[in-house]
Amino acid sequence: MVRITMANLESLSREACLRARKLSLTSKDYTEIYDRGLSLSHYNFLLTDYSYFQFSYASDTEYALAYYPNPRLSGSPEATELFRELEKERDGGSLNDEEFSELVAEFPSQGFIPRVRFEYSGNQYRNVRHPGAHFHLGMSGEDRWPSARKLSPRSFTLLMAKFYYPATWWQGSRFSRPDGEQHLQLADCLDEKLLSSIRLDGASQFFSDDEKMGFHFAALHGPAT
Repeated sequence: MVRITMANLESLSREACLRARKLSLTSKDYTEIYDRGLSLSHYNFLLTDYSYFQFSYASDTEYALAYYPNPRLSGSPEATELFRELEKERDGGSLNDEEFSELVAEFPSQGFIPRVRFEYSGNQYRNVRHPGAHFHLGMSGEDRWPSARKLSPRSFTLLMAKFYYPATWWQGSRFSRPDGEQHLQLADCLDEKLLSSIRLDGASQFFSDDEKMGFHFAALHGPAT
């Protein structure tokens, strides 16, 4: 698991963030946005399935965290298996890099998994209308799923790993062990690491009593602290 902290948010230049933001606002074609970000290395880190994470940071109260799944592979075991086979052929010399890239480019864009973006903004906060902490799912941009809590890059990354890479996550969870052995796995359990990280993130500074009455993500049982 990659270690992510707030310091990593500054690894993308301001110009790169602005270009990525402009493209995401002017195009509704997710594959185009994904491919452009990948080709220009507009990401903080890249996963083995060529999904990537993109973080932008202005201050502790103004930042965004985004997960860009690979539209050709993510969520499709069949496409991923074929991709791995082509990788082996390339690494074994049966395919050169150009042939490999051409074959991969022919994979259809299926879009099984949506882009996920978490935004935290005090400047844009408007009671009820524009939550200070919220998620965008997919390409709409007008959907704002409110959250009572902030999320750090670490927590966001762990959440995406849990929800979109469940087989790998389960291997690192103590809950995959027999009941009598689960207590032995606390230190290395991914679920425990996620819970600890979310606790450290703390509550959103921009979340009113009015908003608490409506639907929102709270993450932890009991009042947000």
